[in-house]
This record gives sequence, structure tokens and C-alpha cells, in this order.
Amino acid sequence: MLCARRRGDVPEDTPRKIKDVQKEWDERSTSYDAYFNTFGGKLDEYLRWKLIKESLPEDKAARILDAGGGTGMVALPLAGMGYEVTVSDLSPGQLRVAEEKLRRHGLSEKVDIIEADIAALPFPDELFDFVLAVRGPISLSIDPSKAVVELSRVTKRGGRICVDVSSRYWAVIQEYGRDTETALKLIRSELDHACGAHGFGRVFSPEELEETFESNGIEVTGIYGDFAYYLPEEMRKATKWEERSYDQVTEILERLSRESSVTGMGNDLILVGKKY
Repeated sequence: MLCARRRGDVPEDTPRKIKDVQKEWDERSTSYDAYFNTFGGKLDEYLRWKLIKESLPEDKAARILDAGGGTGMVALPLAGMGYEVTVSDLSPGQLRVAEEKLRRHGLSEKVDIIEADIAALPFPDELFDFVLAVRGPISLSIDPSKAVVELSRVTKRGGRICVDVSSRYWAVIQEYGRDTETALKLIRSELDHACGAHGFGRVFSPEELEETFESNGIEVTGIYGDFAYYLPEEMRKATKWEERSYDQVTEILERLSRESSVTGMGNDLILVGKKY
């Protein structure tokens, strides 16, 4: 898939139209989960789940929103742990896959499925104790700033939030060797949309990400870098691997994720916070 959209020789600094995003993810709905059977997909799950579990409410009656939750990769295990979850997504195709998986596991009654744009959530203020938006929905949103507003709005005061976005500096590194003009615009923050780890969308530096959430009432308690995309492509796409190798790589990734001096170089930035 061609990631960056271009006008002339420079990527357009605008998000995509909502119907185009919806169409793309509908088309990808039947193949999306296959990624999580690869080495890269397992690493993706490992790091996010490590951070999600650190923020999970102790009370199983807590309300959890999985915004941009797609095929239910997060909602399904949360429901299996006994939580009541609402999963929302722009793509009806992705949600149909989630619904089928939940039905297969006998967990349909634990999860509400809502078709909704992350930038226009159909929920009242301060409804959820824990809000998730992982694997890129903010960056891929047609209005990332409004998506942040909405995620904060529906989080209860004192509630927690865990999101991820595509990294500005990782996008700079990708462009650095093939298009120095674009790389320069990105690192100067003259360009905000680029080809990120999740596709073409809004990219953030750690400072931008923190400021965006802090200005919307979220106390940022941590920003972590995901470095899985620095592994060779053949390694990330592998469907078989030695357990020892997996253990070693996950330890490296976790240590890198918490090393503040390199956070911004990660392919994704994962933010954990609490609403004031």
C-alpha cells in the first residue's frame, strides 16, 4: 500500500476523507488479524498490553472504552478478564469481525459494539473509567485534534487513558534517505502528516503529544517509544521463532520503551495518563 499521498513532490499536509478511511479499513478487515500471528504482531501486543495492564481498573465493573478498536484485539481479552467494554470504530467491516470473534468466544454480552468516528464519539461526558485508543486511530483520524478532545471528554475525572500515535521523528528517519525536503519540513514541524507506522496520518513528537493531552485535561504520567519497526522486515513477518529470541527481544523493547533519551525515535509513541 502506498502510504504517503503527494501533491507534486511534497506529501499533502492534510488528513484523508472519512469515506476513504472507512473504505480502506473495511477492505482490510478480513486480513488485519493475520498480523498478530507474526513476530512483529506479538511484539506489538506485548508492549501495549504491558502498559494497559499497569493502568487497568481493579474494579471489574469499571466502564472501558476501546476507541478505534477495530476487530476487537483489545476488547476480546478485556472481556475475557471480566470487564464490561465498549468498542467503537469507524469501519463496519472491522466491527463485524469483532462481533464474530466475541460470539465465538461466548463474550458478546460483555461488549457493546458501536460504529463511530473517534473524532465524534456518541457518548456522554465522563462516562468511562478507562479509555483506550491504540494501534493508530488518533493519527489516522480525519481530525486528530478533535479525537483527543473527544477521548478526554468521555473519560471520568480521575479516570485513566492509554493511546498511541505515529512518531514524527521516526517519519523523519524514513524520509531522510529518500526525500530530504520532506524530512526537513517534518523535523521543523512545518509538516504534520506523513507516512507513519500505521499509514499516512498525523505524526507527533513526544513534546507535541504531551502538550496536546495536557491542554485537554489529561495529566501525562508516561510516554513510551515502540521500537518494533527497527527490526528487519523478514524478522517482523516471521510466523515461527524461538521462545528465547522472543524473550530477549521483548526485554530489549521494554527497556528501550522506558528510556526517555530515545523515546522520540520509536515508530510509535504510547501515552499513559490520568484525567484531572
